[in-house]
Amino acid sequence: MACQSLQVFVDRQMLRELPGAWRVAYLFFAFAYMLILGTGLMINPATISIFLDSVGVKEQPVAQTYLPLVLLPVLFIYNFFWAALQSPQRLVLVVCSVYAVIYSIIAIESFQHQHISARWAWVLFYATNTKSVLFPVMLWSVMNDLSSTQYSKIAYPALVSAGQLGGLAGSLLATAVKDVGGSSGLLIMQAAALLIIAGMVWIACMLAARAPAHDEALGNGSGDAREALTSLQPVEGQAVRQEGGSSFSAPERQQNGCLLGLRAVAQKLWETVEGIALILSRPYVAGIFWVACAHLVPRVLLDYQGTALINERWPKKIHGVEIPGNTDKRTSFFAWCNVANTVGAMLLSLCGLRGLVECGGLLLTLLVLPTAMLMSVLLVCFHHDFWTVQAVLVVVNVVQYALNGPSREMLYVRTSKDIKYKAKSWSDMYGNFLQKTIAAQINLHVNLEEDSCQPNCFKPFFTGVFTTAWVAVWALIAGGLGVKHARLVKKNEFVS
Repeated sequence: MACQSLQVFVDRQMLRELPGAWRVAYLFFAFAYMLILGTGLMINPATISIFLDSVGVKEQPVAQTYLPLVLLPVLFIYNFFWAALQSPQRLVLVVCSVYAVIYSIIAIESFQHQHISARWAWVLFYATNTKSVLFPVMLWSVMNDLSSTQYSKIAYPALVSAGQLGGLAGSLLATAVKDVGGSSGLLIMQAAALLIIAGMVWIACMLAARAPAHDEALGNGSGDAREALTSLQPVEGQAVRQEGGSSFSAPERQQNGCLLGLRAVAQKLWETVEGIALILSRPYVAGIFWVACAHLVPRVLLDYQGTALINERWPKKIHGVEIPGNTDKRTSFFAWCNVANTVGAMLLSLCGLRGLVECGGLLLTLLVLPTAMLMSVLLVCFHHDFWTVQAVLVVVNVVQYALNGPSREMLYVRTSKDIKYKAKSWSDMYGNFLQKTIAAQINLHVNLEEDSCQPNCFKPFFTGVFTTAWVAVWALIAGGLGVKHARLVKKNEFVS
């Protein structure tokens, strides 16, 4: 019996329920996801340590406040590339190349100077924070566009597990920061990994395009045709279709090139903001917008306390005297926290995600994180010390990565292609930083670390009351989404 259960577990992780062509495609997506999460957890500790040294812990809430302003042009450019390229492979290649250039420039600056200047520390902070949201969203958008509901339930838990393995490797690499050339070495590895990610996604998309459609692969001629079509099959742009299927570059239309060009630009400008209209006009998508990032407000409150306590334990200077090695110690500790997050998320996703989804549906998995978050914040409010804050951060991060994140992605499977790309980018990216900005304002005006309030600047009463009210609203919306998703699956309907 035990051997049979083990065999079933192994078969699920190897995706043996899927056709061979789709297994290989998901394998390359898994490699890309491993690199995205791994390099993200590798570079984030170094980014935080560099920012604390070059700018300071007091400026961290200010930096988070400005994140939406930085993200806005990034989001417009991302959507413009999607509208212009109309190809997942090219989209990923262009975005990866841009970020690889940025990290390469900062790495050269790091090699040339012992301490990175404040200007480049700000650039690194925003590059890492926008990348940490943009890249998972971009990859999940591609995979959601490829996957049917049935395939997503089979493949996504294994993909999450693979991602956690990558995160574990990246975190362990960051703990050995001294042995890999310091922060400069980590920056170089980040730039190289981005180009590898682009190659992995390109190969995965090519394999998926050649694989049989979902119904054909399952040997079933029935089913929703929308799930059998993906953006990897020939797709004409919106403006092209409006011209009766003709191309802007067709020779017979060259005499109207200027007019057609202006029309195409107008169409692409509309496509960059269409995601906002999709969110505001569809309650289901608006609910995903909230649930996708509602956890960030209480988590950023906890993050700031954790960062302040770590900086207090390993300060850059004591009585004006610089303490050598404390930067690497902070980086290493941040990395070990990421190791704990990754191991916990990997175990939970391997042992609990699919079982919870099959047992209670998304209604159950979407409500676990609000419960854990409320309990964690209240615990910190009643017992605020170094290890309590670090421990609850690990707990809420594990639940977010292993349960809430995949559940949120499964909500998108029952939506149209436009929602998957346009609305999802606004929801997951701009919504992400909107929520972070709310928390940053609380940290800036309520819990800011200043000399006048030392040794403890944390305000437990306000933080506890605010978090309780926030989580109550969050849980109501999450519950409604879980019920709505179950109804969509039962009726085989999509939100378009």
